[in-house]
Amino acid sequence: AGDRYVATFEFSQNADGIDLMAGPYSIRERIVPGAGGRSLRLRTYFFPDLDALADGYLEDSARYIAHYSERIGDYPFSAFSIVASPLPTGFGMPTLTYVGAQVLRLPFIRGSSLGHEVLHNWWGNGVYVDYASGNWAEGLTTFMADYAFKEQDSARAALEMRQGWLRDFAAVPAGELRKLSEFRSRTHGAAAAVGYGKSAMLFFMLRDWIGEPAFEQGLREFWRENRFRTASWSDLRATFERASGAGLVSFFEQWLERAGAPALDVSDVRASMDLRGGYELSFVLEQTAPAYRLRVPIEIVAAGRATTHWIDIDRPKQRVALRLVAKPERLQLDPELRLWRALAPEELPPILRQWILAHSPKLALAGADPGLRTAALELAARFFERPPPGAQPASVALSGAEPIMIMGFHGQIDAELRALGLPGRPAELSGRGTAQVWTLAGNSRQAPVAVVSVRDADSLRALLRPLPHYGSQSFLAFDGARAIERGVWPAPGKVHVVTQ
Repeated sequence: AGDRYVATFEFSQNADGIDLMAGPYSIRERIVPGAGGRSLRLRTYFFPDLDALADGYLEDSARYIAHYSERIGDYPFSAFSIVASPLPTGFGMPTLTYVGAQVLRLPFIRGSSLGHEVLHNWWGNGVYVDYASGNWAEGLTTFMADYAFKEQDSARAALEMRQGWLRDFAAVPAGELRKLSEFRSRTHGAAAAVGYGKSAMLFFMLRDWIGEPAFEQGLREFWRENRFRTASWSDLRATFERASGAGLVSFFEQWLERAGAPALDVSDVRASMDLRGGYELSFVLEQTAPAYRLRVPIEIVAAGRATTHWIDIDRPKQRVALRLVAKPERLQLDPELRLWRALAPEELPPILRQWILAHSPKLALAGADPGLRTAALELAARFFERPPPGAQPASVALSGAEPIMIMGFHGQIDAELRALGLPGRPAELSGRGTAQVWTLAGNSRQAPVAVVSVRDADSLRALLRPLPHYGSQSFLAFDGARAIERGVWPAPGKVHVVTQ
């Protein structure tokens, strides 16, 4: 009939299977130059109410494909499509990404997630993952897309993303720590902290270790040698060894085959003037045993100027001596967070991930309203990976060490916090929105506390979908389901004052 036609799709490479999406799509298309003089067909399959977004998605898709083609090698396919899903999904297949319609409306997706999905056509769909030895593709894609966008924004934005990776990792209970070589896919928060955060940080540290020119050469060689082949972490290591001329066995082994991360510290910091009018700064650099082989950045402030010194360490403790021209004033270990490590308490503000991943979290209610109780239990079932079996009085819950979450209406929350002797509502959130969420750090006498304060039961129910996605935050305010304020409490870090 006149309104029907037959479409034939042909894919000449290996594939995991055939995916079929069908819907009332409005199709927009753009043809752009591809590799070797061929044309590249870009398409959006959007629902009619998304059609106004199509041009922007097509433009950015073309831009990402051109960027990664230049950086890595030619885009391996003849087409790329963005298909809207009625469900909140996010999948990548060869030549295609399938994304929830509500997600596509978010203004930041084109500047972040879209580039990630385009890049998967090289890593994962262009070079296949040897899952038996671990999934390297998610970390490499996160590093070259999501993290690279932050580096382009500013050094501060990039630092904040590294902080987020390390804080998420710090929130993983000790019993949940897994080797990176065991990561296959994102199944829960603990797996994501390793498979995305630690993996991306591995590539960040590798670039520091071998230098950016060798790193970029390694990427291009890895693509050229493994295009449409299955590759492993060992293949990646061998390629970067050839590109850099450096032996990388110990580097990859310690980050892939050891769960957790080293804890680092500096002690016994001293300075003395030498006979030539300069200064010798000495300190003890320590790490947990068994030792990692590390290149540790130490920032030293002397005469008001900060300089970074890289110290090689491969044992639990060693004394370091540095000669300086000016008198040193203070010292800080890895202030830019360039190493995958267990952060010190001074570097760790409380974030909601600690509650999401807790082994035995506790739920307490401020007040006895039946509607509040029902909504609170619904939210707990969605928010915690191991939901508490019920609610208990806050005074009882505070007696343990596991994180506690207190939920209630605004006035009842204020009264409960006063009765418990806890700090009151933060000024940053006072009077904001229909719901406010904030965290309080624990100590040796008190469990860490998170507070969910709402106007009414409906305001609490509005958090069912969004709140679990804000694990990296310390505080939030919501207007219905929309976050209108969020942030992480400041963490000053650990600074050592130099004495003579």
